[in-house]
Amino acid sequence: MPAAYVRSETAAAVAALGAALPIVLARQGADDVRPKAPRDIVTGTDLASQAAIEHVLRERFPDYGFVGEEGQDASGNPAGPASGRYWLVDPLCGTANFAARLPLFAVNIALVEAGRVTIGAVGDGTTGDVYVAERGFGAWRLSADGPERLRASGASGLVSLDPNLGGPDDLRPFGQAFAMRVLAAGQWDVRMFATTLTLAYLAGGKVAAAVYAASGPRVHLAAGLLLAHESGAMVTSERGTDWTLDDDVYVVAAGQDLQRELLAIARSVVAELRS
Repeated sequence: MPAAYVRSETAAAVAALGAALPIVLARQGADDVRPKAPRDIVTGTDLASQAAIEHVLRERFPDYGFVGEEGQDASGNPAGPASGRYWLVDPLCGTANFAARLPLFAVNIALVEAGRVTIGAVGDGTTGDVYVAERGFGAWRLSADGPERLRASGASGLVSLDPNLGGPDDLRPFGQAFAMRVLAAGQWDVRMFATTLTLAYLAGGKVAAAVYAASGPRVHLAAGLLLAHESGAMVTSERGTDWTLDDDVYVVAAGQDLQRELLAIARSVVAELRS
């Protein structure tokens, strides 16, 4: 077993990525595109990828819950348990990129135990690269040459924003408002990748920081947040507290100064929207 992980649950998550990534790489079902919500779509690839992941995880851990992006309740949120041990799965994060053949999308799998993300596995849907993290054991990229330890770095200076990811009702405009503040400051080289694959890039030192607002089960973010955390990046709420699955805003940065600057903007935007 690679030194990158020791738990059987992590091996299962990697195996599930091994089942899903060929579907994504081959674009199986990519021509079946349907509207899901305003400015949001789902493809046959999303559905096939999630089915493959669920099959592997339920076969190996039948007693664990499963929350998938494409199994939604009446409110449009992923349906499933919110306690105990359960998987959080986004079978194709960056579906609009995928549909447009932009090479920025990922498959995300996380395990939640007692309310904490303990395992994260991310597959790059374009390259097939696999990233894994276990809480307390670091973040790694798996390759034929063996596991490569990931370490966050601010060297690139790139700050990633995703104005369209969403947030709770009172923070729906957060992404746009935050992006406007950051762009107006003119201090950073900003990118908008429109996928949480960015968090794997951040863990590997390609991106210096990323900021997200979120609502519902954190199927998009959970795996990548743990990767970033285990790579040495600072991962907090906009209040500066250690991150949890209950936070509305996540600020992730490879250095204290950058984290502090982005936190100040995030706090200001949240205070303004909630005033």
